[in-house]
Amino acid sequence: MRRPLTAAALTAALTGALAAPAAASAGAAPPAGLQAAADRLVAAGQPGVIVMARRGAKVSHVTAGVADRATGRPMDHRLRVRIASVTKTFTATVLLQLVAERRLSLDDTVERRLPGLVPGGDAITIRHLLQHTSGLPEYTADQRIMAEPRRAWTPRELVAIALEKPRPHAPGAGWTYANTNYILAGMIIERATGRPFGTELRHRILTPLGLRHTSYPTVSRAFPGPYVHGYWEGYGDVSTEVSPSSARTSGGIVSTVDDVARFHRALFTGRLLPKAQQRALTATLRVTDGGAEKGYGLGVEKVRLSCGDAWGHDGGFPGYRTWTYTSADGRRQAVIAYNDNSARFESDPGFRADRARTAEAAFCG
Repeated sequence: MRRPLTAAALTAALTGALAAPAAASAGAAPPAGLQAAADRLVAAGQPGVIVMARRGAKVSHVTAGVADRATGRPMDHRLRVRIASVTKTFTATVLLQLVAERRLSLDDTVERRLPGLVPGGDAITIRHLLQHTSGLPEYTADQRIMAEPRRAWTPRELVAIALEKPRPHAPGAGWTYANTNYILAGMIIERATGRPFGTELRHRILTPLGLRHTSYPTVSRAFPGPYVHGYWEGYGDVSTEVSPSSARTSGGIVSTVDDVARFHRALFTGRLLPKAQQRALTATLRVTDGGAEKGYGLGVEKVRLSCGDAWGHDGGFPGYRTWTYTSADGRRQAVIAYNDNSARFESDPGFRADRARTAEAAFCG
């Protein structure tokens, strides 16, 4: 999820090992300055950083710092991370495939697809959900979720929590980022198909694209393979302390930087959606999010870098932060992941500037 969950029951902070030396992975030479940019993020306090960069057919990786403070294991680009709200792009893609198959319409209302669940749902469309223009409130900062990080939450429970809160605006009358929208989108997918979202995800995206290191846990806090340890807000290692059930189709996917890049390259070059749905995906509103201006489509963001527009999404979950960038022709890509998304980094102008320079070096340098 974009906004981290406070967890009163999380374990105490571990005593960290010193960061291991940074190292570029084998393969193509990384863009000039990229290693230094990753090193700056670690020098600023990040435990570890992974950066993937593409130039045409050439892919390179840079790492810095550690994947596990307790053991001092160096960061490795092959390790799994929680990609958080980058999940929204997967969810939107599955839903748009169902639209292409005429099993749904973007103009269908929440009331039609999930009758009786959301008061006023007859004015909220699927398009509103995917573009965060529904006016539905957020659930993630609610004290009940904060107090029970390991609890297995159901989608209906998460929606019910959100509906207790005031709505920021009427449907279509503004833009308010809320994970609630994508919990409902996942529920609509499951109602329309009669199958779990994870099954649809695997059938439609993971298997066809060969994303062997990507998974969608709904309750289990464990990782299905080697992973980056995440650290957050003085609680120490929170990697397996927060149930993905509190994120689900809004932010529950586990993946690697290479799998994320492969998915985004396929998506933005038109391999996963017909032209009409591709146009819908990339029809953006100009929004301000976290102090930055961007275009927001249906589960995708467009940002301007010095060498051109980049498509993708960013995501944050306790202990994990991921940023993705792909050009429309797929020839340029960057994926950045690091393993401490504490507020002191998110709010620090110096760190944000270093992160932006890392994106520039990876995507444009």
